Amino acid sequence: MAGIIQAGERRLLKTLHESAAQTHLSWRGMLVLSSFWFAIAYVMQPLGGNIIPLIVDRFTDPMTIRLNTYVSALDTIGAAFAILWQPAIGAISDNSRFELGRRRPFIAIGVVGDIVFLTLIAFVTSYWALLLVYVLFQIASNTAQGPYQGMLPDQVPSEQRGEASGYYGLMNLLGTIVGFLVVGALLIPTHHLRLAILTLPVVVAIAGALVIFRVPDRRRTAASSQRLGRSVLLSVAIDTRRYRDFAWLMVSRLFFLMAPVAIGTYAFNFIRYTFNYSEGKASLFSSALQATILVFAAVLCMTAGFLAERIGKKRLIAAACVTGAVGSTLLIFAPSLPWILGFGLIVGISLGTFLSVDWAFMTDLIPKAEAGRYMGVSNIATASAGLIARPILGPIIDAFNNNRASAVGYRVMFGIVTGFFLIALLTLQPVREIKVE
Repeated sequence: MAGIIQAGERRLLKTLHESAAQTHLSWRGMLVLSSFWFAIAYVMQPLGGNIIPLIVDRFTDPMTIRLNTYVSALDTIGAAFAILWQPAIGAISDNSRFELGRRRPFIAIGVVGDIVFLTLIAFVTSYWALLLVYVLFQIASNTAQGPYQGMLPDQVPSEQRGEASGYYGLMNLLGTIVGFLVVGALLIPTHHLRLAILTLPVVVAIAGALVIFRVPDRRRTAASSQRLGRSVLLSVAIDTRRYRDFAWLMVSRLFFLMAPVAIGTYAFNFIRYTFNYSEGKASLFSSALQATILVFAAVLCMTAGFLAERIGKKRLIAAACVTGAVGSTLLIFAPSLPWILGFGLIVGISLGTFLSVDWAFMTDLIPKAEAGRYMGVSNIATASAGLIARPILGPIIDAFNNNRASAVGYRVMFGIVTGFFLIALLTLQPVREIKVE
């Protein structure tokens, strides 16, 4: 058995010893390593932005149900599971001693669960069945994501983290763009909702296979000095004395991500009910708005990632906060769809700049021995963005809209989004640019 798991041998699942030196990654290696980000984005953005609102709308009575509130409830419950589950699984993977690697088994289990539960979403027949399957999907998805995020610091040497952050941001944005294009193409002319949903598990299967079979995982041989139960119980805890900068960055990250979550969640309903478009037209223009934002974000991702090492990660994130606040403020007053798309470009510049340096900055500030747990903790900001923003904004939008008799609630939402960007800028100020080993 020992001979099977030696690094460098030709075999299906390669492993490295936990103490093996990190080697320089080629651009091909970066793409393979970051490929699962493509799948995560391909699934999550169209699922929350187009598919879930469509399914909920079909399962509810528009005259008696507050649509945005029910969409918010679904996402909020799913996000609650994500917040607690991902850091715990990340902590378990940090200390696991499987011969196949400490991350790979969890990623494989999560990928299989994703495939099963995403497929079931295509066949649910009620809101409550959707809620149950969506929660199970969140559990499976975060079983893969926590260890996967821990795999990234395992593989990337410190001098390549700025470059790697650009690749991760790029793959995230490309996954979102392709997801909206493919899902939109199936929804708009044909209304094939079920077929659109079934593309999601296919993409997860392909990207999951790439990471599982092409990325060498590290194999832990020595027992951890920390007890597993304690690691799991404290999986969401941050040592704020030792890692104060990471803690403040997570607060800033939370408020920044609440902004694009809000825009992505309510773009479809905003366009549909503001301009009285049909379901098909609203889906088309909603996808166009989000694609506009994401294309510009993707263009900036790689260039800003390289700039980060020269002018500083903190400065770039601060610039992203200011740019986002300008874009969302202009969206409040956008009089027509072309203006909305134009102002969306500004938000895209903000998002691309942020995503290009976000991962590298986080990785600099976490202890590498607990990379799985701390990168899982970073998901608290990601998942909490929806957990906090949607329950706040959904009822506010519905209240100002007077149960769909108006559309002013969406303008109010853009004003609140501006506040999110400004709070992100304020809470970024205490963060220092240091590197923790």
